[in-house]
Amino acid sequence: MFPENKNRPGTVSKLKHNQPREFMKIIAMKKISLIILCFCLIILFPLLASANDVTLVPSLRISGEYDDNVFFNSTDEVDDYLTIISPGLTFDYATELLNLQSLIVVDFLRYFDETELDTENQRYDLNGRYQLASKWNIAGNFSYIKDTTLESELEETGIVHLREDRKRYNAGGGLSYQMTELTDLNFNYTHTATRYDSEDNVDYDYDNFSLLCNRKLKNQLDVLTVRTNYSIFDSDEEKTNNYELLFGWFHKFSETLDLNASAGPRYTRQNFNDDREDEDSWGTTVDISLNKRGETSSATIGYSRRIWNNADGDLVETDRIYARAKQRIIGRLGVGFVAGLYFTSQEDDSDNDDTRYYILNPSLYYMLTENHSIELAYSYQNELEESRPKDLESERNRIWIAFHFNFPRNW
Repeated sequence: MFPENKNRPGTVSKLKHNQPREFMKIIAMKKISLIILCFCLIILFPLLASANDVTLVPSLRISGEYDDNVFFNSTDEVDDYLTIISPGLTFDYATELLNLQSLIVVDFLRYFDETELDTENQRYDLNGRYQLASKWNIAGNFSYIKDTTLESELEETGIVHLREDRKRYNAGGGLSYQMTELTDLNFNYTHTATRYDSEDNVDYDYDNFSLLCNRKLKNQLDVLTVRTNYSIFDSDEEKTNNYELLFGWFHKFSETLDLNASAGPRYTRQNFNDDREDEDSWGTTVDISLNKRGETSSATIGYSRRIWNNADGDLVETDRIYARAKQRIIGRLGVGFVAGLYFTSQEDDSDNDDTRYYILNPSLYYMLTENHSIELAYSYQNELEESRPKDLESERNRIWIAFHFNFPRNW
């Protein structure tokens, strides 16, 4: 499905900085990162100084891992050991009018043999909501993720690419109006910029506009939703306009069990920047989840269908079935489980084949204290292109032990 690197499996190819357009993209992204960081500092420091309704949680995660296929290749598999040290910080601030949450995590990855893969992954999130008036609320969010295509992108899409560095910038906002005690109206906008370090991948921008109306029924157990979405995928390869009309239903079975579902038709128009003919298609967008929460357990099962732009610049549709569970067994000992099954198909009429990907991730944890724990976990990943012989499917086994430390402070 994806070509192997001719020099060595998964070797990262870098951008040619003498290409003016790519160089300007890098400069622009660095400016956005600096603006987001300055915004976080401007907001957070005055709030910390006032010391009102503040929760600050510094954290540290230290793990040792064995990975038997660090590039997730179907041939020429390379195994290695690595150490990951992840300092982090979460921040919450709440008043009657204002609510802020932020997250900063940096992962320092160090490999024993494949030292060229040593890197620092980063994640920054800032979300806020402010009540303008009795019926009006405004919200905003900023985020930045720097990792590889075998991490957050693989989790989102189930599409396996060569291991490449990726940066994603996200900013958005929304306005909500409480029309009546049971009905509210919301408008939201999100802009996402995805940039790859490899010149073989296709950078793209994504803009989404949505209008949402929620109607709570008098039984206080059901909420009905109507949402319209308009989104634009824009890259050097193509420009895609997508229109969706979604109908949703939230039902509360009990204090600990609820169902959240939405589905509806979509219309997609692809305009290519080469000699290919423009294409349009009809499809569906679906998102269903059943959620269970308890004092010592939690579980979610769900199904979703949506379209994405992948790292090759192609529009694809992914069906995803997933499950997450966590259960305290006895005392401080507990187990966890995460699973996902993805089926991906390409939207245009090219010769690329459909793929199937799944992941299984059981874990065992022990609470040393209320805020400190140790975890032993295993992950199995498997990807297969339909036209590829079964003996060429990509497999990956990982096992790790991790120590988690949280140091919460409240004012």
